[in-house]
Amino acid sequence: MKRNYFICSVGDPEKSYDLENLNRCILKCCFVLHAANSQKGSITEIQNGDILILKFREHFIAYGRAISSLKTDTDLGEGWNHVIDVNLWIVGNHSHRYGIKDAQQGGNNYSTVKKVSKEFALSKMEEIGYPF
Repeated sequence: MKRNYFICSVGDPEKSYDLENLNRCILKCCFVLHAANSQKGSITEIQNGDILILKFREHFIAYGRAISSLKTDTDLGEGWNHVIDVNLWIVGNHSHRYGIKDAQQGGNNYSTVKKVSKEFALSKMEEIGYPF
């Protein structure tokens, strides 16, 4: 099975909802994106088994394996209904987002979800704390 790797941002640090959405993602073991987000990026490419790295502000802080593709869930708050379930977020050290632009394989610079190279993802997962 070919596995893909994605960077998933919890939200714009200039907005007040980023901490709220980080908590929502971690507690519900999922990645959640607001339906009104105009820069969704590569979210529709994520499939069961792909690896998601969670970005909060300027750092990668957690990673997990997707156990669903994109679905709609109306129980996560108004508008926060684009959901991908995650087996478990491995939360560890913070790893700076440096290098993401060169590693990017999908989405654009402003996309909330970016497909990245395996090498980049594995190096960031190791910095966070790679238990496998």
